[in-house]
Amino acid sequence: MNNGDKPAMQDYDWMEEAREMAAQCWCDERVSDRVMDVEFAEVVAERIASWMQTAAQNQRNTDYYRGLLVKIGESIGQAAYIADDGSVSDSVLCASIPDLVESLLAALEGESK
Repeated sequence: MNNGDKPAMQDYDWMEEAREMAAQCWCDERVSDRVMDVEFAEVVAERIASWMQTAAQNQRNTDYYRGLLVKIGESIGQAAYIADDGSVSDSVLCASIPDLVESLLAALEGESK
């Protein structure tokens, strides 16, 4: 656990949010005439929570790998901030990193010949 009594994000189970989402289904006008089935709502919430956990892990992975690209871009320098149209961005343009690395490697290979 971290942040006092809050679990680490990878340990968070998302059930509170998922239960709210499942319960909100009974507010949909297409099914508002039906009595809420609590057990069914819990089963739906478990599925929603599982997908929420998957999405949260995917976002953590995305943030991690984007952070690596940003570090590489910062190491490359100004070229990593220049867009195709010549404008300069305030942040590293991650999509340009592979081409910049290829160019740098090609230049190094050319120097070693």
